[in-house]
Amino acid sequence: MKLSTFILKRLILSIGVLIGLSILIFVIARVVPGDPVRLALGARAPQEVVEKVSSEMHLDKPYPIQYVLWLKGVVQGDFGMSLYTRRNISEDIKAFLPATLELALFSGIIMTIFGILLGVLSVMKRNTWLDHVVRVISYLGVVTPAFVFAIFFVLFFGYVMQAFPISGRLAAHITPPPIITGMITVDSLLTGNIKAFLSALTHLFLPALALSMAGLSQQARIARSSMSDNLQKDYILAHRACGISEQRIMFKYLLKPSLIPTVSILGLDFAALLSNAFLVELVFNWPGISRYGINAILRKDLNAVAAVVMILGITFVLVNIIVDIVVAYLDPRIRMRRDRTGA
Repeated sequence: MKLSTFILKRLILSIGVLIGLSILIFVIARVVPGDPVRLALGARAPQEVVEKVSSEMHLDKPYPIQYVLWLKGVVQGDFGMSLYTRRNISEDIKAFLPATLELALFSGIIMTIFGILLGVLSVMKRNTWLDHVVRVISYLGVVTPAFVFAIFFVLFFGYVMQAFPISGRLAAHITPPPIITGMITVDSLLTGNIKAFLSALTHLFLPALALSMAGLSQQARIARSSMSDNLQKDYILAHRACGISEQRIMFKYLLKPSLIPTVSILGLDFAALLSNAFLVELVFNWPGISRYGINAILRKDLNAVAAVVMILGITFVLVNIIVDIVVAYLDPRIRMRRDRTGA
């Protein structure tokens, strides 16, 4: 099966998944007790005003009609009005999503590079004190919530060492770059504004590191376990018998097949970064979509909640398609199996 056919099939299946997700989040948002319009307007708002806003949001119609009207707007890029910000939700997403994508992207880079490096280092120094230290740190990283790391980094690197800024996305005296993608680091590079790029990078480092710690630790453990298993395989013994150096065996023949489970979990971890970022965004006052989504939930902002969940769902689907392609590249057996079965 060609790669294009495989991607097309995955996209068609993904549309079905997203439709199911839209029905689920729509129903959950509607059946939660409480009147969102009354909550937004306040207890003293006149009843006729509440009814007018409810009518404008189609909340006075049966649920199936509400869903059809909402889905029709979503397909056209209109998620409706937010009761929290009183703006069009599409504008809110455009304002908040790039900040979270930038945060998740840098967290993913840190998680991937250092997670795999720690796993490789642990295997190369198996059963030594360095291996034990890496394993203990990995366990601590997995069991410790991201917001605990965030608070520790704020106290240690922000207040004690004063090495990194602990709030916002850019220093106050730096002129922001023109908005192209909404990601300050990317826009700074595109416009050649190096000062803004360095300032954005220093603001990004601590929240990205805090958010990546759990995934980084998990990647290190999975990489170590996978490489340790493959280390005993016959083809590795054959390479050793041929006199190939340990370093070459490690990086050329052992690392690539051992990355398959790591990359598979990496896709789930990256998608989880977006949904788990809200506490880190709160600690570092990061204006992202996750913090926006939590505020929408607390205020029962139905359209905003559904929009955030759909955005996260679409990101999750896209990341998993990319992961499937990367795994197929790493493991030729998967490509051959798909060719035979046509699956």
